[in-house]
Amino acid sequence: MSGFIQKVLKSGLGIFTSRIFGLIRDIVVAGYFGASGLTDAFFVAFAIPNLFRAFFAEGALSSAFVPFLSDNMKHKSSKVADNYITSLIIAVSLMIAVILVITSLFPEYIIKLFMPGYANNQEIITTASNMMVVLMPYLLLVTICALLSGYLNLKGSYYIPHSSTAILNIAMITGAWIGYTKGVDIMYLCYGVFFGGIAQLLYVAIAAYIKGYRATLSGGFSKDVRKTFYLVIPSLAGVGINQVNFMVGRILASFLAVGSISYLYYANRLFQFPLGMFAVAVGTVTLTEISKANTEGDLHKRNGLIDKAVNSIFLIMLPASTGLIVLAYPIIDIVYARMSFTMENVGATASALQMYTIGLLFYSFLNVFSRVFHSEKDMKTPVKGAAIGLVANVLFNLLLIKPMGHSGIALASGLAAGLNCAYLYYKMRDYRYRLTDNFFYIVKLVFASVVMGASTYGLYILGLNIIPVIAIGGVIYFIALKITGIRIKELIR
Repeated sequence: MSGFIQKVLKSGLGIFTSRIFGLIRDIVVAGYFGASGLTDAFFVAFAIPNLFRAFFAEGALSSAFVPFLSDNMKHKSSKVADNYITSLIIAVSLMIAVILVITSLFPEYIIKLFMPGYANNQEIITTASNMMVVLMPYLLLVTICALLSGYLNLKGSYYIPHSSTAILNIAMITGAWIGYTKGVDIMYLCYGVFFGGIAQLLYVAIAAYIKGYRATLSGGFSKDVRKTFYLVIPSLAGVGINQVNFMVGRILASFLAVGSISYLYYANRLFQFPLGMFAVAVGTVTLTEISKANTEGDLHKRNGLIDKAVNSIFLIMLPASTGLIVLAYPIIDIVYARMSFTMENVGATASALQMYTIGLLFYSFLNVFSRVFHSEKDMKTPVKGAAIGLVANVLFNLLLIKPMGHSGIALASGLAAGLNCAYLYYKMRDYRYRLTDNFFYIVKLVFASVVMGASTYGLYILGLNIIPVIAIGGVIYFIALKITGIRIKELIR
């Protein structure tokens, strides 16, 4: 098995660990608190540190940081690399401290920006504001965690960084349980985020120490920090656009029926399961490996890595998309339908999941294509793609929200991602997917996915429980691949 695939599997296994606990967390939250104005408030308050997280902990900064760190490790020394990481942690921490002060001083004004549909409901606004103040410090914790995770990735460690979120999820599950036992007090869920973030950072920091990282400013503050931020500036616009893209849907949902924000959140969490478990894993490894290939000046290796990433995504995401669309209702039913989560909530969440899933392939390719540009220190092109996506998202929302409600918001985001994806592919330097060589491969994958989808839907209609239906569907898919002549081991090699 190739080194690339091994790293994807390690990364995927770490994400799978986190996603399993994340799924349990969502089941617990849905069961204890349901889908209401209270959960709408929590999901908006939690989205705000995660919005800034996209600036500092993921995307822009980490994508610019990894190539610089790779260069320092390869061409300089471990001490220089450690100095660079330490300097960057200090600089970013100072920036985040300013954000924490501002959000603590003006919480209600900030909350009203993100859920204007609740502006006249002072109780919800106050509750969401209190939640946000407790949740915001997580931004600092997860940002430091992300920088140390980039170091671990370059050291060949993928499982620990991606599995670290499992610790956060366990803490949130504990917080939700305590809150439920104390009269359905959702604030304890926020305390779970805070203490879970501390434990998550300790987990990653210990792993980085074992791998050799030593915090040091020996030699002074690293000059590469300024270069990193200079490189990040154009990318920040792209991340900002992407986050506005995401928040547009949430803001519009606040004007719809109570619980619409929660429906979109619960559906998006299941949608993110295959996306995060595999597509993000592929994107993370692609960034690291392509950064190394670029450092070595090996264009052939770089293009081969992109081909592997694209084929891997087709292999997994085509059947995943088919399954989520065909079995959305029973999946939502078995995952969330208990205690405070009603059958009405199930139907509303299932329709959102189906619409999100239409964009699953597009989001998966975006994870890879954007990392290709970042690995080459081109931050401007993804910004332009994100701008195209934002305009498209707004237009699609205006067209779809009235006839489709919250489901239209989910569909609009996927269609916008498709246009963004097409633009990045068109602008990619010296690379084109070899469609003629892979045409029959894709046809076979589509055939196997259709056979799987039809079979699983038939089994569900006949009354078989959804869990064995999903397991049987996976077996049918791989049997269909074998019948069509696809040899997965050979493909991976």
